[in-house]
Formats: sequence, structure tokens, C-alpha cells
Amino acid sequence: MKNKLLFSALLLFTFSEFAQAQTDSTVRIFKSGMAIYAEFGLLPNNKVIREQLSRLQVKPFTSFMGSIVLAKRTESEKWFSEGRLILMNSTNYTTDKDEKKAYLGGFGIGTDGGPKLVNTSRWNVTIPLGVDLMLYRLNIKSNGSATIAQLVNNPSAFQAVKLFTGNINVHGGVGVDYKMNFMPKFNEMVYLSAKVAYHQPILGKRKWRGENVTISDLGNLKVNQVYVQVGAVFFPKPGKMKWGGMH
Repeated sequence: MKNKLLFSALLLFTFSEFAQAQTDSTVRIFKSGMAIYAEFGLLPNNKVIREQLSRLQVKPFTSFMGSIVLAKRTESEKWFSEGRLILMNSTNYTTDKDEKKAYLGGFGIGTDGGPKLVNTSRWNVTIPLGVDLMLYRLNIKSNGSATIAQLVNNPSAFQAVKLFTGNINVHGGVGVDYKMNFMPKFNEMVYLSAKVAYHQPILGKRKWRGENVTISDLGNLKVNQVYVQVGAVFFPKPGKMKWGGMH
């Protein structure tokens, strides 16, 4: 037992020394940056949900969906990876303030990465493959006005209906980065980045759930579709301000 402990300690010490010795070379091989993207997709597969909402006198969410994606990019000469924070929302326009409306939103975290097929002084061509853990919310509400007496006497009539469902989405596609020397005083490099990817849920049919109830007849949310993502990636110079957790 004592010999095993000594051997383990020696291995740990050797690994620590090796890691410390490699720090400088690791900094040279890998670089980290921060990214912000706008992601757009269509929801053509959700005709059933929209028709059900319309029959209930609820204006359904539209087929257009948009997301803001905040990411941390790490890359080498041949590979890249990103940690992703996704804030998703649909649109619902109406001029009638008293009309009940349904809004679709979502929040998620994920990761993607893959090889660089092309890496020149001006261009990257990448193959992003990844997975996102998503929670979606269907919010049915009316923005109409009411008196305080109406609200006190019948509060349930003015409460929004909030339904939730979740899924794990895998995705794959192709990405292109255009490299620029933008604000060189603060950045080593800035990329204009674009991706096209197909997202596919893997948990099958997920029912909508309320706070204390599972909905039995509302159509399943279908987000298997093509997404287009555009944005920018910033690689700050050492010592310049970065997002929390980026070193």
C-alpha cells in the first residue's frame, strides 16, 4: 500500500511538472476568444400547434424564430470548439391588444466543434458538430387592460398560461470565418463568422407540461430544421478585458 501511494504521488508530481512545463507552448498552440451570434431558423413543422391555438381563439406564434448565441471559442491550427449559451424567441405581431397571443421562447446551453478544412491568413472553413440542451416555453397571454377590481375579483382570467418542454438537439453543418485586423489595439484577431447547420432533436415526442399538469393533446414542438448563424468572434490581446471565465 505504501509503495502504491508513493508511486501515485510520483506520477502526480511528474504530471504537474509536465503540465507546468507545457504551459507556454499551450498558450502558443491554443487561443481563446468570445463570440456573439444571431441565429435564424424557420418553424415550418409546427402547423399542428398553430392550428390548435387558432381554434382556441389564441393567435399562434409565427414560423420565424431567432436566437442570440453567446459563445467562448477555443481553437488551434486544425481544430476549434465553442461553449454556447442560447436565448431563443419567436415573433407574434398583432394590433389587437385584447387578443390572446402565444409566444414561443427557449433557453439552452451547448457545445460544438470540429476540424478546420481550410485555415489561411484570411479564411477558416470548419465542420461544426455539437449538441444543445434546450428548455422551451410556450407563453399564452393577453396584454389587454383591466381595472383593479376586475383583477382582484377574477385574477385567474388575467394570468398567463405557461407551458414547458425540453429536448436535446444535435447539429452539424459547415462554417466560414473571415479574419480581420479590427481594433488591433485590443484584439489579436476578429472573425466575421457564418454557419449553416441542421438541428435534430433526439428525445422523441416530448409533451408540454405546466406547473402541476401534463398536457395530453397539444402537438409536440418540432425544431428539426436548418439554422443560419452570423456573428463575430473576438480574440482579445493578453491582459485586455474578457468575458468571465475566459483566460
